[in-house]
Amino acid sequence: MKGELLKGYYYCTAVVVVIIINGVVDGAASLASKKKGGGGSDACSCYFVFGDSQADNGNNNDMLEREYGRARADYKPYGIDFPPSSSSSSFIPTGRFTNGRNVPDFIAQFLGFRDYIPPFRTTKSQTILKGANYASGGAGILLETGRTLGEVSSIKKQLENHNYTISQMHRLFGSSSKLKSYLKECLYTVQIGSNDYLNNYFMPTIYMTSTQYSPQAFATALNEDLSRQLKILYEQGARKVAIFGVGSIGCTPYARANFEHIGLPCVDKINTAIQLFNAGLKSLVEHLNANLPSAKFTFIDVFKISTVDPLNYGKMNLDAPCCEVGAGEMQCTPFGKVCENRRDYMFFDGVHPTENGFELVASSAFNAKQPDEAYPFDINHLVHLS
Repeated sequence: MKGELLKGYYYCTAVVVVIIINGVVDGAASLASKKKGGGGSDACSCYFVFGDSQADNGNNNDMLEREYGRARADYKPYGIDFPPSSSSSSFIPTGRFTNGRNVPDFIAQFLGFRDYIPPFRTTKSQTILKGANYASGGAGILLETGRTLGEVSSIKKQLENHNYTISQMHRLFGSSSKLKSYLKECLYTVQIGSNDYLNNYFMPTIYMTSTQYSPQAFATALNEDLSRQLKILYEQGARKVAIFGVGSIGCTPYARANFEHIGLPCVDKINTAIQLFNAGLKSLVEHLNANLPSAKFTFIDVFKISTVDPLNYGKMNLDAPCCEVGAGEMQCTPFGKVCENRRDYMFFDGVHPTENGFELVASSAFNAKQPDEAYPFDINHLVHLS
């Protein structure tokens, strides 16, 4: 059906924040102008990521609540196609919720980084100048979101972690003015919100939000809460921020298996609610740009990007997950079966895209194919703004 929503995007809310920084620290105090210290391009030398499982690259690994922590991907078959390290020819799950690379990995590649941005939990000393990934699978805008999955880091906690990083950077720079100058050239991307729906609003047996809020009121509450968090990010030094909207999660295998959709290809009540939240994000971007000096926020419309003509995908399977998923579950069964033709699947598990699906979103976010996929500009334009 032409215009059918791509059965592809998002479970663990994504609001990824990317920070890209021009220059590197020379020793412990000064910037070396236009250097590629983090392996990035001349436009971006540093990249910080905030979000959920769409961006998590290992922050949820070995969580303290191992017995209960379910928002983890540090087990096979996750990572089956992730490029092996030089010390091992076999694949080792990294904590990414897919078979290979995710959105931040592709964006780092497009920016010219030689390596992937490390998870916050493993960053050390001057590696923080390259950036850090704070994303946590299962995380949401609301503090209670994802609690059924075990220990996760909400966007509030991620910003606290980022504040710690900034304090470490300040010690390296030795000057607030130099650090401020460094941070204002960084790219920040935020990719979060999906879990506030699938792991909160549309989980009425556990959460009361769906009885307390209409879909519009809930979207407004999320937008207002996220606005407060983004202003904190701005106060921490961020100026170039890309906010990812929530994708068509009503079209995921998990949603269609667990919610009534009366013969339709997607669960309309979920997608309709998501669109209310996304519309608020676009308005939020306009408000922040108009009221915060030097702010350059942009909105990436993942819902639009994931609305495609299935005919363009030929024989690609848009309905079923590639890995074995238990009844009513979102994630792959540990050490379960996995399809061999992974490039022919849009979903790796019940809610997360395959590497192909993530690349689709990342490439459109970086260089928008259609004018309304990014507003007011795509990431490639954003990082080059003065």
